[in-house]
Amino acid sequence: MNKLDIADKLITYTNQLDNIAELMLTNLNNSDISKSKELDRLYFLINYAKQISNGLYNLAMKLQRNDAK
Repeated sequence: MNKLDIADKLITYTNQLDNIAELMLTNLNNSDISKSKELDRLYFLINYAKQISNGLYNLAMKLQRNDAK
């Protein structure tokens, strides 16, 4: 597996993780959970998933740029 294959896989995982985070956020916004520590934890997990996704995307872009040189 070369760098471009790895970058493509990372982008795929990034998109999937973004989709999961968006589904979680949509479901959370439509739920009846009132303000509580549990709600704060759920928002934290959604934001954490988005940070991981962003890191994976940046890594994939870096791999693609390095392979293009």
